[in-house]
Amino acid sequence: MTSALSIGVSALQAATVRLAVTADNIVNANTRVPVDAGSGAPGAGGYVPRDVVDVSSAAGVTATVRPVDPPSQVVPDGRGGLEASPNVNLAEQMVELTTASRAYESATAVIRSADEMQDALLDIVG
Repeated sequence: MTSALSIGVSALQAATVRLAVTADNIVNANTRVPVDAGSGAPGAGGYVPRDVVDVSSAAGVTATVRPVDPPSQVVPDGRGGLEASPNVNLAEQMVELTTASRAYESATAVIRSADEMQDALLDIVG
C-alpha cells in the first residue's frame, strides 16, 4: 500500500512542477529583448522557456525540467530592428496545462484507491 501511496504522491509532485513551468512559460511568452545588430544574438536577460520531462521508476515519477532549444526566435520589432521572442507555443502550453490537470486527477485516484484498499484490509484484519 505504501508503494501505491508514494507513486501517487510523486505523480502529484510531477504534475505540480509541470503546471508551474507551463504557467511560467505562458506568463513570459511575450517578453522580448533587443537583438545585437552585429552578431544577431539576443541580448542578455531574455526569458528561456522550459520543458518538463517525466521520468518513471519503481518509486514513482520524477519531473525533470530542461530548457527549450532554441530558447528564442528573432522577430521584427516594428521599428526596423529585431527582437528575440521566447520560443513558446501557446497552443502547446494549453495542452501541457490539460496534461497536468489530467495527471493530477489520475494521481488523486491512485491515492484514493490505495487508501480504500488499506481501509478494507484493516476491516478484514481488525
